[in-house]
Amino acid sequence: MKYVATVNHKDFGIDIDRPGEVVLDDVVRAADLRAIAGTQLYSLLLDNRSHEVFVERREGLYYVMISGEQFTVDVEDARLKQLKAMGGLAHEEHDSAVVSAPMPGLVVKVLVEAGDAVAEDQGLVILEAMKMENEIRSPRMGVVRSVGVSAGNTVNLGDVLVVVEPVPEAAP
Repeated sequence: MKYVATVNHKDFGIDIDRPGEVVLDDVVRAADLRAIAGTQLYSLLLDNRSHEVFVERREGLYYVMISGEQFTVDVEDARLKQLKAMGGLAHEEHDSAVVSAPMPGLVVKVLVEAGDAVAEDQGLVILEAMKMENEIRSPRMGVVRSVGVSAGNTVNLGDVLVVVEPVPEAAP
């Protein structure tokens, strides 16, 4: 299976055809991915290096946290992406992004407030979990519609932290 993963507006080719390996941008790498039962955590062994990966799927996107860094990933079948690029399929625009807690933790700091304009990948909330501070970032450019937490709040997996609306288009 051939896919294209888009991270920060950069496309990465992914080919998964043989067990135990993955081809990333034409480079063959040893890989093993195992789900940790009952959680959204995965154990990833990539080129003999072990990684714990949190993955949540929302609104057609994957929110991935690895080594304290959060990424928003759009994964598409390579052929469908090519058809879209050639105008063969319409590209759907995502609505408001609901940014939720990727794990239980303590809100250390809220970096935005309702009405703030935010850039894609801008920090929204600092969340302490497992004795590490994690900056939860915006998956899109937009305007903060609401903030659901305050510093000192304890949150559970999936609790809404911030809602980011797309920037309204200017009238012609």
